[in-house]
Amino acid sequence: MVTVSIFLLYALSVVAVTIFPIVVRPPEARWDVPWWIVVHWVPFRVEALSFLLNVVMFVPLGVLVPVLWRGADSTRRTVAVSLAASTAIELTQLVLWLTLGSFRTVDVNDLIANTAGGLAGLMLLRVAQRALHARM
Repeated sequence: MVTVSIFLLYALSVVAVTIFPIVVRPPEARWDVPWWIVVHWVPFRVEALSFLLNVVMFVPLGVLVPVLWRGADSTRRTVAVSLAASTAIELTQLVLWLTLGSFRTVDVNDLIANTAGGLAGLMLLRVAQRALHARM
């Protein structure tokens, strides 16, 4: 129950950081800028700090998902869950831009960094589990 609560708090925190605040701009202001201006397609063309923060943001996901769902402790599943969660965030940001004019960039680098963060979380979990078993 505690782990589920931690996961829910974590998920709400990620939503708060990546989606809010939602700024609604009037339609006439939205059409001044084409939608594709918010989409960044070029990989690894990003500020290092931004990339690092996106990695760090998804480390807890890589730890919590395998702890909560035993079948999710494989590298492939962790990558899939991290990529899916990151994609959902990026698509939500795009939809908010298209519908409300809430300016958030949609960036392939976020997908890469978030997925790497989930994988790093899984690796940290495995190291911690091995250290725990070695002490027993």
